Amino acid sequence: MTDGLRVRPGQVRLLGPVELAGPVGPVPLAAGARRLLAVLGLRGGEVVGWAQLSAAGLDPVALDRDSAALAGALARAGLRGALQTRASGMRLSGRYVDALRYHDELRRARSRRTAGDLPAAVALYDRALARWRSGTPLDGAALAGWAEAEAKRLRDSRTRAREERWDCVLRQAADAVRASGAPVADRAAVRAGIEGTRAAQEAATELEAGVAKHPLRERRWELLLTATLLSRGRAAARSVYERALRTFADQLGVEPGERLRALAAAAERGDIAELPAPPRPEPREPRRVAAPPVPLTSLLGREALLDDIAVRLAGHRLVTLVGPGGAGKTRLAIAAAGRPWGADGPVAWFVDLSVVDRPGRVPAAVAETLGLREDPGLDPVDAIAEEIGPHAVLLVLDNCEHLVAGCGELARQLLARCPRLRILATSRAPLRAEDESVVPVPPLPVPAAGTGHTLAELATHAATRLFLERAQARSGRPVPEGSADAVAQLCAELDGLPLAIELAAARTPLLSVPEIVARIRTDQRLLHSPDPTAPARHRTVAAAVESSLEQLGPDVQRFFERLAVFAGGFDADAADALRAGTCSDPTALDQLVDASLVEQGSGRYRLLMPIRRHALARLHADVPAARTAHAAHYLRLAESADADLRGHAQESGLARLRADAANLRAAMAWLAEARPSAVPFGDLRLATALAMFCRIEGHYREARGWLAAALARHPRAPALLRGAAAADAAMLAMLLCDYSAAAEYAGSARAAYRALGDRRAEARVEMILGSVARERAQYEASAAHLDKAAAIYVECGDELGEARAVQLRGFTAWLAGDFDRAELRLRACRRWFERLGDAEASASALMNLGAVALYRGDTDRATSLLDAALERYAALGFPEGVGWAHNLRGLVELRTGRADRAEEHLALSLATHRKVGDRWRTASVLEALAEVHRRDDPTRAAELLADASRIRDEIGAPVPACERPDTEATAAALRAALGDGTPLPARALIPPL
Repeated sequence: MTDGLRVRPGQVRLLGPVELAGPVGPVPLAAGARRLLAVLGLRGGEVVGWAQLSAAGLDPVALDRDSAALAGALARAGLRGALQTRASGMRLSGRYVDALRYHDELRRARSRRTAGDLPAAVALYDRALARWRSGTPLDGAALAGWAEAEAKRLRDSRTRAREERWDCVLRQAADAVRASGAPVADRAAVRAGIEGTRAAQEAATELEAGVAKHPLRERRWELLLTATLLSRGRAAARSVYERALRTFADQLGVEPGERLRALAAAAERGDIAELPAPPRPEPREPRRVAAPPVPLTSLLGREALLDDIAVRLAGHRLVTLVGPGGAGKTRLAIAAAGRPWGADGPVAWFVDLSVVDRPGRVPAAVAETLGLREDPGLDPVDAIAEEIGPHAVLLVLDNCEHLVAGCGELARQLLARCPRLRILATSRAPLRAEDESVVPVPPLPVPAAGTGHTLAELATHAATRLFLERAQARSGRPVPEGSADAVAQLCAELDGLPLAIELAAARTPLLSVPEIVARIRTDQRLLHSPDPTAPARHRTVAAAVESSLEQLGPDVQRFFERLAVFAGGFDADAADALRAGTCSDPTALDQLVDASLVEQGSGRYRLLMPIRRHALARLHADVPAARTAHAAHYLRLAESADADLRGHAQESGLARLRADAANLRAAMAWLAEARPSAVPFGDLRLATALAMFCRIEGHYREARGWLAAALARHPRAPALLRGAAAADAAMLAMLLCDYSAAAEYAGSARAAYRALGDRRAEARVEMILGSVARERAQYEASAAHLDKAAAIYVECGDELGEARAVQLRGFTAWLAGDFDRAELRLRACRRWFERLGDAEASASALMNLGAVALYRGDTDRATSLLDAALERYAALGFPEGVGWAHNLRGLVELRTGRADRAEEHLALSLATHRKVGDRWRTASVLEALAEVHRRDDPTRAAELLADASRIRDEIGAPVPACERPDTEATAAALRAALGDGTPLPARALIPPL
């Protein structure tokens, strides 16, 4: 055997004196730099932590100086950049370390030996052992602790490797000698037998020296006995055994082991065929390399997700954690790999692929991280598969999103060859490999933004708890209790994205939480990590987004930018409207979903708020065009859905508009910014299209404001459009109890419709005027308007319009106290609505019939009808109807003597009517509540009655006729109970009715 190899430039040599070889020979090293090189070389390709460096005997004070000296020496050796300093420690690239190449070749030699390929095994053993320049590794480097133990293991490894090589040589020799002694042996076999005998003689000579050096290694005596038998015969072999007996007896006082005795007995018989086969190597455990990094902080709010990952890994061999940049996929994968697996659990290997630049480099990068040295003659996939072999291994591939094809192909090959391998990948896109199980990693749940939060309550939510803990760690002080609401708002603004929350928390040493909230909406630079050692993709949310966008084409990137104009979620049709003219690729939206830049769920899509803000920052000059396309789409949607809000398609129309309420408001805001060129009369058209929706939703004030402003901006709009807008404004003004404005708007609308000859639209205005008169207690005028509307609808053949006019006529009748006429009309229109499928009108018919039953004294029937109406209103989401039904149910409870239940219903009714702005109904509910409290708190009852009277005076609407007897009775009872001399606040004076 040879003792050395030709010196190659750019090598770290540990198998002998520690040496750094450069292009022209060894590079001089100071003692400290030499020791640092030795320690890092032992763990080449891995980050050696600061504590581990100290434990190896290095002086922490001198580390900066020694690392600078070593970096310079490496550069002179042609290895610039091989030394890296990180937050957790230092790393030396392993591809240049001779000890690691030795281990790699030794592993391959053992694999060939186990497979029975003895010539290949001997060649690999020779190649590995030739790397040793002396028998003492890391000679000249004073090491301690684990590094000293590693050096001893390296020395012992050489001893075993030499024995394994001799074993291979003797097995070949024995086979050749046996074959040459066969009865029909040919000349080649005889020649091979002679060569085998010669090889055994050479081995015996080397083994004599080896036995002299290690006289108590029984394995060497076994090998020497075998070599002697093959080369010199039985007598010489017997002599070797006798020497072994004396050596063990003299030095240990025992006989050699059973194996050596059995081998000696076979040799005595001269029966080579009976010689026991050399031992197969014990199955080795997988190497403890590339262990997952130790997290420095706790993992919050991911317990259920960790359980899900464990279940997925139990049932699938490839599991991919998919989510947006900054969602915490890496941290989650580390936690999943670190969970206890039990005695037979896998060894976890962690490979960070973030710096790998192309898919084809994935196998080589994984092999290097695992300490498998690069060899031109060996495919990295083969090396990795051999290293894993039959062992249970969990391979964590981190940051696969820019290498999806390469990672998917590597996973496919390794899983096919390694039966106990499992792969846990993190990526912003699935690997799309066979049997892949994808686990979405969503942002952390956040509490509802609002007021009244406490820090104790926020600590129960993962997102806010993360902020509170990180903020305290950064600033050294807890977040003030007074900032609790701002914390909830901040986490909601950041959509629970862990990276964004941590970056915001990093600002707490200088800014208060309310200041962060105020600035974060306009200054994305605030979300920037102050830690220079953080990976580039985690220093800003923008960097995380950009690293995903880099994998997409320019057109898809522009399409992504346009999506920023959506407020909240959107559907595929809306996305297509913004894609038109920008990106011709119909799969663009799917690509953004796959890249975790867009979230998908239940047929809707959305951008997380931090991602949306970055997209908006990129949009720049295209903002007007994108917002105009957005507004034009939602104008079409609103006009289409508005036609469905009257009749059997009402629920589907409401669902469409409710899903995009935020986008509709954003479209209205854009169209209202005096941009007639964007969409002609767009704001007036959209306000008109949304009027009925806002009436059903209870957004009276908002919708009326839109209409009033748009009408003022467009005095020359088409007459039909202005007429429709004025009619809707009249309806909303009536609902807000602004009866004068309602009548004025209605007059304008009626004049416009008459000029255009639109009779159906004129009938609608008559119904609005009838409703205004009804609430003013002008019942005859109301009936006249409604009868006229019904007649016009009959003339136009509009059955639904006629039914609605008849219902309002019944409504007016029972308010006026004409219950017989009311019931007749309401029964007829109820049947109409059930047949026509108008859910809201059908519920209103039930409610009106319940009111008739109430005032007739049939409380049981009233309860049944009103409960049915309340259930339908609630299902429809119609606040006005819900408030009315609770009002009437409260009156039923009052009449049956259950004041507590009455108060519950009336309180709900009062809250609803105040919210929508219906002061007419608010006054009636206050009068009913006065009756509830008349006996237990007459002063409060008087105040309620006075508040109701003040409202009626302000809006010009007296007590309805059917309610007047009850209200007068309440007022009279209060006067009797309180007396004229009782001092009362001015607001509690009982008004005359």
